[in-house]
Amino acid sequence: MASSDTHSVIEELRARIASGDDWYRCLLRAAERWPLDEEVVDGERFLYLIDGEAFDLLRLCERISLEVSDLVPEEQMLALLASDRPPRAPEREDLRDLIGAERYRAYLTFIYGVMVEEMVVQAVLEDLRRRRRTSGLTRYDATLDDAFTHVYGSTRAELFDAFRRERGLRPRRSVTLTQMKEFTYWRFKLRLRSADKSRVASDTKRALTLLHRYMSSAGRLAV
Repeated sequence: MASSDTHSVIEELRARIASGDDWYRCLLRAAERWPLDEEVVDGERFLYLIDGEAFDLLRLCERISLEVSDLVPEEQMLALLASDRPPRAPEREDLRDLIGAERYRAYLTFIYGVMVEEMVVQAVLEDLRRRRRTSGLTRYDATLDDAFTHVYGSTRAELFDAFRRERGLRPRRSVTLTQMKEFTYWRFKLRLRSADKSRVASDTKRALTLLHRYMSSAGRLAV
C-alpha cells in the first residue's frame, strides 16, 4: 500500500513541477503527503521521523529529490541538500501550511532536539574557552569532551557507548549521519531528564542564539 502511495505522490509532484509550479513548494507539499516514516532505498536507510517524534524534513526532501532531479535546476537542488538553502525560504506560517500542522510540530521537535542540541554543546564549548582565556589559562584550551562532560556528565565516547547499548547496536568503525542525528536526539532527551530545569533553559537559550546567528548568516529559516 505504501509503495503505491509513494508512487502517486511522486507522479503528482513531477506533473506539478513539469507544469511550471514552484519546485520547492511542490517538494514540501509532497513531504506532507509522504506515507513513510522510514525506508531503505538502494541499500541506504532514510529515516524521517526520529523516535517517532522528530521530523527530519531535509532528509525527506533528499529522498524525494531523487525522483525529480531531472526537473529541477542542479545548483538549486544542491544548495538545498548540501547547505539547507532553499531558493525562497517560506515563512513559518507558510511552511506549516505546506507540510501540515502535524509534521510542522514534529519538525520543530527536530530543530530543538537535534539542531539546537548540537548548538548546546558548541555554546558551552565557546563559554568554557572564553572563561579559560579570561582566567589566563591559554595553554590548555577546553575540548569537545570538556563540553560534553559539562552538559551531560560524560564524554562523547561514553555517551555513545550508552546510546549504542540502549539501542542494541553493534560496534562499528563508521557511524552514519542518521545515527548521529539519533544519538543527538537521545542526548536531548537525556539532558531534559537529568539536568536542572533552570540550567536546561539557560543552555537552550544560549544554543538558540548561536543557531539563530548561524542560520541567519546562511540565509536559512530561523527558529
